Amino acid sequence: MLYRVIFFDLDDTLFDRAAALGRWVAAHLGSLDADALAWLVELDDRGRRPRLHFAAGVIDRFGLHRTVCELASAFPSELAHHVEPEAGVRETIGRLALDRRVAVITNGGASQRDKLQRAGLADVVEQVFVSGELGIAKPAPGIFERALSWSQAAPGECLFVGDDPVNDIAPAAALGMATAWLPRGPWVGSTPPPLTIHSIAELERHA
Repeated sequence: MLYRVIFFDLDDTLFDRAAALGRWVAAHLGSLDADALAWLVELDDRGRRPRLHFAAGVIDRFGLHRTVCELASAFPSELAHHVEPEAGVRETIGRLALDRRVAVITNGGASQRDKLQRAGLADVVEQVFVSGELGIAKPAPGIFERALSWSQAAPGECLFVGDDPVNDIAPAAALGMATAWLPRGPWVGSTPPPLTIHSIAELERHA
């Protein structure tokens, strides 16, 4: 099926967030042993951990010369600085955008637009819906409904691509969108996963 609109999540869908976090660690914490790095990755919880909690944990363990509030405030933009493009993503989205609308729906603040720029995608994505700008965060249906209204397409004419079963796949499917899961972690939920892809390039065979 040729979908009229493709919506994408950003972190861990259009770029490897764990790799960006690893580069942030190298720049700000130096070389960590495997156990310390695994602990920090778990603390971050792929961006789901509240920033103040994350910052408090990092400072408590590693003793950075910053306050919790300073680190919590600076971390999103610092992480964005370490985002790098993933091979083939820009090229694939550019081709998909030739005959359909392409947009991003993402949780976060102003740094999300910086991430999109650093991932090399700002000029190939038509619209970006950022939770911090709209005051609605996934998995609340409101942010998806705003995006659907913009698209002027029926939900069944839209495909949502994301990595998070709870924040991405479930709410998009509940509104009637088709979904594609790009796993960066285990599937969560009682229902089986939808179409599963292991790279953005695979979408050209399905969308």
